[in-house]
Amino acid sequence: MSGNLISHAEKAVIEKPRNLKTKKPPVKRLLYPGLIFVALVTQIPFIMTIYFSLHSWNVVRPDLGIHFVGLANYLHYFTQPQFYTVLKNTLILTFGALILCLVLGIIFALLMNRQFFAKGIVRTMFVSPFFVMPAVAGIVWKTMVVNPNYGFSAYFGKLTHSVPIDWLGQHPLFIVVLIVTWLWTPFFMLVLLAGLQSLPQDLLEAAEIDGANKGQQLLYIVLPHLLNYFEVVIMLGLIFILQVFGEIFVTTSGGPGYASTNLSYYTYREGFQNWEIGGASTIGVITVILTMIVMTFLFSFMRRRFKEELT
Repeated sequence: MSGNLISHAEKAVIEKPRNLKTKKPPVKRLLYPGLIFVALVTQIPFIMTIYFSLHSWNVVRPDLGIHFVGLANYLHYFTQPQFYTVLKNTLILTFGALILCLVLGIIFALLMNRQFFAKGIVRTMFVSPFFVMPAVAGIVWKTMVVNPNYGFSAYFGKLTHSVPIDWLGQHPLFIVVLIVTWLWTPFFMLVLLAGLQSLPQDLLEAAEIDGANKGQQLLYIVLPHLLNYFEVVIMLGLIFILQVFGEIFVTTSGGPGYASTNLSYYTYREGFQNWEIGGASTIGVITVILTMIVMTFLFSFMRRRFKEELT
């Protein structure tokens, strides 16, 4: 009798781990509804965009109908000189704003990582531009900052007894870069500040004991620690800055000519001014491909350059 009880108990102990191994929680299956929803919401519109990019369709000319033209739309834009002007503007705007945001973001993050009087007020002032809508920011800069008649530009022109510069007419792309930098620097600062606050103070104290000055601590300890955070802000900043539209729409309208037009605004021009749905879809597909190429190149460069720190 006791032998049977022992044998049953031993069997239960032996079989219990087997049952635990076979009954795993359905974690992967729980992800399927979310993945399917994201795929439907994101990929179906992109597939339709590719479909329309292979067709000729002018909305205001329904008599022409919708015709399949293959890669003719792509060949058309690749042979247009304004397309390369727009492409150059896009790269200048993206990398110019990205570099400025990185430099200013790390400077402000280092500043806000210190203790000083009225730190909360200063931090609020630094962060506040991030909550301003792009169109509102463009209007503020257009009317109050760079307007040669009654903006700050006119005020400093009168103060120095010089002719105010028409920034939006003479240097439109430069002003757009400044507006985008003003809007996105707080985001870069917040992410890099989070990285600085996660840095163990023991490392800095040990480096200081070993005789490292502030510059050496920044170069050999702080910046390598922030490389993963740099990767995050560069990826997100690249995605959003490539899609800049509102700032250009309310300030320069892409002009003069195509001097401040990027790919996003070029898509708007073709789709809602020329009513070329096939052309607008073509530029949209080119923008997606360009974004993927730039991100792949940038991250591969970063991982080759900082292979040890990013692993």
